[in-house]
Amino acid sequence: MKNILVAVDKPKNAELLTSHAVELAKLTGGRIWITQVAAANPTDLLSRESGPQYIYDKRTEDNKKASLFLKEFAEEVEEKHKVPTVGFLIEGSVIKSIKKIVEENNIDLVIAGHRKKNIIYGLFTENKKKDLIDELSIPLLAIPLG
Repeated sequence: MKNILVAVDKPKNAELLTSHAVELAKLTGGRIWITQVAAANPTDLLSRESGPQYIYDKRTEDNKKASLFLKEFAEEVEEKHKVPTVGFLIEGSVIKSIKKIVEENNIDLVIAGHRKKNIIYGLFTENKKKDLIDELSIPLLAIPLG
């Protein structure tokens, strides 16, 4: 596993998910890519027509904070564990964005968090992990988040 992608949904889960990637990267001499997929950039003219300005301002600010967190967190992981690590934010749909990263960076394994949901919740929402497994030709390691 030379290239491991850690898909983080919230900063509070980054440490747990990345710890698994660090263990694997040390064993294989691999590299870690830490990313979060965010909603599309609100500066897009098409999206600006559909909502109040404060929503776009908040999303832009949230994306800037997430991007900064990922870069700083990746630097900390690299410094602490001596494993090459890159952190970045990508905008777009989760499945397409992760698939693009996997293809562009020759990713061998995707690590993502998993939360237990009840059956009713599952009936009305998409199953992104199942969709990822269907779309990717590489393993997906789902880590329980509690």
